[in-house]
Amino acid sequence: SYEVERFNEKLEIHASTGRPDALGRAPVYVILHNPSQLEVKVVAFYIESKHRGILPIELSNPIVLAPGASISYHVPFTIDPDDEITVKAVTARGRSYTAPEIRLSVRHPPYMLFVTVENMSLRSWYRVRVESNGVIGCVSPGVSLNQICDESAEYTITPSAILRLFKANNRKPAPIGYAFFHAMPGSYTVYLIEVMLDDHGNIVEQTVDHTTLNVTDRDVQVFFQSEFREPFTTMTILLASNNTVTLLSNGTLFPFHRPEGDIVIPFTISLGNMSEPLEDIVIEVSSHTAHSLKVLSINPSNYTISYMLPSESYSGSFVIHVQDNPWIGQEGGWLEYTLTVSGKGSYTGRTYNDLATAEGRNYVCVVGLFGGTSCYVG
Repeated sequence: SYEVERFNEKLEIHASTGRPDALGRAPVYVILHNPSQLEVKVVAFYIESKHRGILPIELSNPIVLAPGASISYHVPFTIDPDDEITVKAVTARGRSYTAPEIRLSVRHPPYMLFVTVENMSLRSWYRVRVESNGVIGCVSPGVSLNQICDESAEYTITPSAILRLFKANNRKPAPIGYAFFHAMPGSYTVYLIEVMLDDHGNIVEQTVDHTTLNVTDRDVQVFFQSEFREPFTTMTILLASNNTVTLLSNGTLFPFHRPEGDIVIPFTISLGNMSEPLEDIVIEVSSHTAHSLKVLSINPSNYTISYMLPSESYSGSFVIHVQDNPWIGQEGGWLEYTLTVSGKGSYTGRTYNDLATAEGRNYVCVVGLFGGTSCYVG
């Protein structure tokens, strides 16, 4: 009977969107599935819009779904970028079915797509790219805030920075990275792209894995396995300039006092973004050679940094106090020096001596009693 058929009727409905246009407006789609043993005929949709109220959409040609059939349908409605909608389907038997994606918005796709990358190489970084298959689907990076979704999205996973050697049994932790996205119902392909540097320092990308999946009524998780490689640890040290000039005020004859002053050596060190974290980093003036000068002190004797992560930088300066010697008849001179960085890898436990070096030269000139300047350059 009619009442029995009405009671036994079932319909699954999901609401989604396609790619928004340049103004952020997106077409609306429904995905329908008939899990019952009865034919289902959809005769109308109701759109509950935050901005436009309830909008009925009657179908001149009803959608007929045989038992077990599924279909996607473009609803003649466009959702604005700041609108939120709920979609209902009405059948010929008078029943209505509401899509679980209530308050659907292109700024807040309803489901999460989690991507886990295991066994990551510490010499690379990774891009996870999600692309919709076909016109149905819209995705945005999980870190976005109110960003309008699109037909594709990317998330970058940098090398695992927080990795320390496990002291109890010297086991090294497995590098794992995560990416996540917001997604509309639809079919997607997820790509794992490895980004690395070749021997000439050029960026090389390769797709190491991919998978196709459907987002329907729940969050989805994807696992990728990469090929592990130990980190390629690099450190750079930059000097403000390796040919600078320092002016010293003149000395005095009575009482006799040679010209003295400070040579300031600013520096910046940076740990490469594909390096392992470093512990106990030491920066020091490892050697110096004075020409017609005498080094009286170096302050500080060294810098010690307890921990640095890949891509981190640290700046400081050494002050070398010098005296002009012999001074009279040969004012000024120059100082050659070498800065050295060493440290210990927190992942491999490897000791890096002379991880980075930089050589510099500083010329010293003496200001005369009557305003002239004398510089001895050999």
